Amino acid sequence: MTLDGEASRDHNERENAERVRNLAERAGIPSGLALALILKYGNDPDVLDREAAKLKRDAG
Repeated sequence: MTLDGEASRDHNERENAERVRNLAERAGIPSGLALALILKYGNDPDVLDREAAKLKRDAG
């Protein structure tokens, strides 16, 4: 892999980790669930927040 490709991959991994962390904090759910929601529904914050709220409501 080239240095540019490696730097790009590292940048993408950091962005993905931040998305997971932000959703987990915003929704008050574990990061594993946040990751699963992102993988299933993509990066639309409205959809992610709605689905996270459903999970919290069903768990509580």
